[in-house]
Amino acid sequence: MESAIFALTSRYGLSRAELIAEIESAFGLLLSRLRQQEVMVHLQDGMRLEVIAYGKRNGLPVQQVFELPALLSQKDCSAFLEKRLALAAVVKQTRLYKTCTRSLIWGSVLRSTPGCDLLIETEIHSGEPVIAVCPLNRIGVHERMSARFQNGQRRTFHLRLVDPVLVNGTARTKVVLDRVSKTLTENLLRHYLGGAASCYQLRCLKRYVGHKSIVLSTRRLPREVIKAVDRELQERVEVRIVTALP
Repeated sequence: MESAIFALTSRYGLSRAELIAEIESAFGLLLSRLRQQEVMVHLQDGMRLEVIAYGKRNGLPVQQVFELPALLSQKDCSAFLEKRLALAAVVKQTRLYKTCTRSLIWGSVLRSTPGCDLLIETEIHSGEPVIAVCPLNRIGVHERMSARFQNGQRRTFHLRLVDPVLVNGTARTKVVLDRVSKTLTENLLRHYLGGAASCYQLRCLKRYVGHKSIVLSTRRLPREVIKAVDRELQERVEVRIVTALP
């Protein structure tokens, strides 16, 4: 039993407790649908499922214990469980990735077709490559027809959205990026400030994509940092010094 559980936890990236909970939940849902009544499933020693159906007889609650093989074939059970575990793995991954939304990430262009959304290969967590999409309407007009998004080029993006989705019945993590957020300007400035970023308080007040970003800062920013952001966004960064951020 332990070797089977270990194999499944390794395959789907789930903890032992998460795996057992998913197995019990998956079969409880499946059998509840089949019997049209509430069914609870508990994983016993030897990977044996204890199945208990709950109902009423003469107005009184009753329980009935029955065997799983009487209802489903092993092949059907395995196929259903694999789909549920794959979905659980994607949901877990998505939950972790969601904590990184609104952050700055670098990505390489995988597909750049005129009039179509960009496909980007990136890493939200180091060592975990994912394929993301940057919708065409989330790229400035000044960049859409430029040579700045050729296949293989690396650009910075704002991590806009992470959600679990089903694609042709298969669980996938949907990652959406953009190049038009005010947060992208702020995060780029912090990126190029490096270790000194914590010494600065700044905020992008307004952004006119492709023209100008207006940034408020309590300290003067190094010129090379401003120029680096200018080059990446292809727009002017105007910094206004204030005593405190609004």
